[in-house]
Amino acid sequence: MRRLIIDTDPGIDDAIALLFLCAAAAAPANGLQIDGVTTVGGNADLDQVTGNALRLLEFAGRTDIGVYRGREGRAARGREFSPDVHGADGLGGEGGRTVTMREREESAVDFLLSHTAAHPGEVTLLTLGPLTNVAAAVAADPAFAGNVASLVLMGGAEGGGNMTQWAEFNLWCDPGASEAVFAAGFPDVVMVGLDATAEADLTPGIGELLLRLDTPVSRFIHAITRTYANFAFIANGSLSFDLHDPLAAAYLLDPEVIATAEADVTIAVDGEQEGRSLVARTGDFPGTAANALVATGADTARFYRLLLTTLFPESAAEVERVVADEYR
Repeated sequence: MRRLIIDTDPGIDDAIALLFLCAAAAAPANGLQIDGVTTVGGNADLDQVTGNALRLLEFAGRTDIGVYRGREGRAARGREFSPDVHGADGLGGEGGRTVTMREREESAVDFLLSHTAAHPGEVTLLTLGPLTNVAAAVAADPAFAGNVASLVLMGGAEGGGNMTQWAEFNLWCDPGASEAVFAAGFPDVVMVGLDATAEADLTPGIGELLLRLDTPVSRFIHAITRTYANFAFIANGSLSFDLHDPLAAAYLLDPEVIATAEADVTIAVDGEQEGRSLVARTGDFPGTAANALVATGADTARFYRLLLTTLFPESAAEVERVVADEYR
């Protein structure tokens, strides 16, 4: 059984990743146990994303999973992010559901430290937002990084960014924290950045499938992704949009959904390129010591088969037909 902590800032794609992992954890064959969810300000402010995490877990029927409030990854830097992408509530207007579940009293950083210390070498940490909480845990306890079995993060880019010419949103939010995390000596780091997630397009055909499956989860995902679809069309005329965080989550179940290369990753912490992930592949720079596996591409059909059959196992045949048609 693999233990998992999810550090997240829900967020439309975070929401899909959370629902996907809750569904995956319900299948014993996957050997996945979600030990907790920690929140970080990013796609919306900390109050909103913490409430969103509670709503999503309640919606998924997983009120047993603790939610631990973390730190503001973005607001402390005075950086604002347009609500056009995720909506003012972070969930495309669907974040107003009443919720009875309550967050735990322990802080996110304290939970990260105590839980990994209690289970050294057993916990995978999946980060879907800014790395503020993880960097704070690194600063608080030098043993923390060594206690984590694997760190899988959605963030960064070897190529171009999505907030500036160079920087991807999650690392751009808190460059100092990002640099501290990559320098901390985690024994196993996988960076799933824009070079891979740009290939994880959710097409109009998949959107139509979600609508036609007509389950509470499929209707919810269809509803929240309308904000994504509107933004993509206005920004670049596309009817498709990337699912960043679910691809990083899918790696936990099937590493073959991405291609990777060993690299040394550092983060620019100031100047014009602030927040940029500087990737030096070991194959290109002999003698370079790798500190991460960096995702270089995605198997899009494999990813969507995994995502949708995990969420909707009763509709596997329909999923296969549509995925095979959409991603030839």
